[in-house]
Amino acid sequence: MLTYSELKSKCMLALNKLSLSENEESALVLYQSDWVRILTVRDAETSENWRIEVEVSLPRQPCPNTRKDVKQSINNLIKHLEYLLRLDDEGLTIGVMSQDGLWTASLDIDDLPQDSLFKVLIPPS
Repeated sequence: MLTYSELKSKCMLALNKLSLSENEESALVLYQSDWVRILTVRDAETSENWRIEVEVSLPRQPCPNTRKDVKQSINNLIKHLEYLLRLDDEGLTIGVMSQDGLWTASLDIDDLPQDSLFKVLIPPS
């Protein structure tokens, strides 16, 4: 299971690796699962600023065919939507990228955030 200290370390390493190219955006994946992807992104226009982006999507898995599997899938969806709401409560901007089930949360950052942000970024398991 991902810990906030692992996520923070990956973020610090990623920030050192992100390209400062003038013409394009740079992004590195910090964490990825079937449901969640967490990235650091640096825009070309504002190379001193960066952002953390979280993408939550329905996993690409076969449709559940038993009542138990359907219920588990719904419970997982609820957990991940509640995760997005917690991110919103912490100041991240949430949005819908696709009506097919891709939601996002992002936060523009000037400096490495406090541990409390990394703790809230830990997705449900």
